[in-house]
Formats: sequence, structure tokens, C-alpha cells
Amino acid sequence: MERLQVGLDAGRAARVRARDGERHRRHGSALYPRRPTVNAVAASTPIRYEERMDVDVYPTDAEAFAAAAALVAEALRAAAAARGRATLALAGGRGGRGVMVALAERSDLPWDRIEWFWGDERCVPVDDPRSNVRLARESLLGPRGIAAVRIHPPPVELARPEAIADAYGRALAALLEAEPVFDAVLLGVGGDGHVASLMPGCRALSATVPVAAVALEEVTAEPHVARITVTPPVLGVARRVVVVATGAEKARPVAAALRGPEDPARVPAQLVRPSSRVRWVIDRAAAGELLRDARPGPQ
Repeated sequence: MERLQVGLDAGRAARVRARDGERHRRHGSALYPRRPTVNAVAASTPIRYEERMDVDVYPTDAEAFAAAAALVAEALRAAAAARGRATLALAGGRGGRGVMVALAERSDLPWDRIEWFWGDERCVPVDDPRSNVRLARESLLGPRGIAAVRIHPPPVELARPEAIADAYGRALAALLEAEPVFDAVLLGVGGDGHVASLMPGCRALSATVPVAAVALEEVTAEPHVARITVTPPVLGVARRVVVVATGAEKARPVAAALRGPEDPARVPAQLVRPSSRVRWVIDRAAAGELLRDARPGPQ
């Protein structure tokens, strides 16, 4: 375990430390946390918050994936115990795959009581290598033998992004609530600062419906295909959000999300800054810009 400390504007301080298992409880929402904390991240530019934001930093990506999987598993176990079932929105990308592989290796999940959803999807056939659903089937759902009745993918066969988004939003309302509340949402961070498929400047950032289309011309990340995504209101009410980022190429968007001037239209990952319900798990490479000027903190 490593504990570092860096300064914030106006003499404020944020503690930057590696994962040590400590849990910090604060009140607030996922979108606008009232008392965030930073557990491996720091800030030196103006941010919304007066206190610190907790972010767990691990030496390697494998350790970060395992830690993120543990957080997701904890949320799912608690939900199943409290309500008889658990709901999880999965992510794509390298981070999503890493966490899903780690989840598949766990033996402490209530597998027969989990309902599986997606936080976003590319508008491609389910057998397309770019499909998030295919990635999940290969990394997690297939290896664990999850029953088809518990798997709820977006209906990409409808082809048109708006139709897919509308149908999936209605499915979430029917299967969950009118305002869908997931027990856990897994998110990665894109090189452009996007989460789910909430791209910088896209119209979905201001959507009030649960699921929105992201047109091809709004997509700022690879693969360059139209998408559908859950929207900020859904992220704002999720019981647990786990954000994972690994690799040096994520150092800049992570720093922009956690210490940059507040501008979620430019850096959508700022919508899920750490709070009582939002946990960030990153490796040391992704923390590079945050730790560059850090100094050792109290152990």
C-alpha cells in the first residue's frame, strides 16, 4: 500500500493513496456528490468540491481489475440479500473486459439471482467483434453459463440507433423501474474522457430519457460506429458505480476528470466523480499525471 498526498487549490489538500481496504462514507449523489473524497487521486486545478475524492490506485492493471470486480461483487451480494435479485450494467472496452474476466473467476456471487444489462452498446450485430454484448458473452456470461433469461441485451437487430435506444429504455422501465435503478454500473474511461457512450458534446449528455442514441457524427472514440447509452440520470441514481481505468494512455483523461476544471460536456467522466456511491479504481500508469507532483503522505 502506498499513500501519497498532493495539494489542492486555495490550500486544500487531497490524499492520494493506494488501495488499503478503507471505506469512506459520505452523503451525495453520483452526479453531484456533496462530500466526495480522493483515495488515490488529487487535484491542483479548480474543482467543484471542497473535500477530497477517494480513488484506489493499484500497481498493475490485473490488480485494478480484480479490485473493481470485488466492488461490483459486493454490491451484487448486498442487493440480492436485500431484494432477492441484483442488477448490473456492464461495460465494454479493455477495462470492461478485464473486470468481467475477474468477475467470472469469483465464486462468491449469487449467479442465479443476477440480471445482466449493458450501459452502452455499439449499433452492430451481436456477433460483430465490436459488440459489447459479444465481449460480455465471451468474457463472463458464457464461461459462467448464465441462463439466457437473465441476459438483457439492447435490441441491436432494430438497426436504427434511435429505435434501439427507445426499445431498450422501455425494456429497462419494464424490468426495473420507470426511472431505472441499477444495483451496480460498471464504467470504463475513454481516451477522450467519455464514460459509457456519453461522448464529449453529444446530445445524450442532456437527455432526460434513460437510454439515448449517439449518432455516428457524435462518436469521438473508436470504433467509429453509432451507439446507444444510458444517460446521466441513470448514472445519478445507481446504487453503486465502479469506474475503472488502466494504462498510461488513460492518464490524461483521468486527470481531466478528477482534477480538471468542471466541464462535463467536455469531459463526461466528471459526471461520475468519486462519492459515497461512486468508486474509481485505476492502476499506477493511469494515475501518472495525478501522481507526477505528489509527495508522500502520512501512512
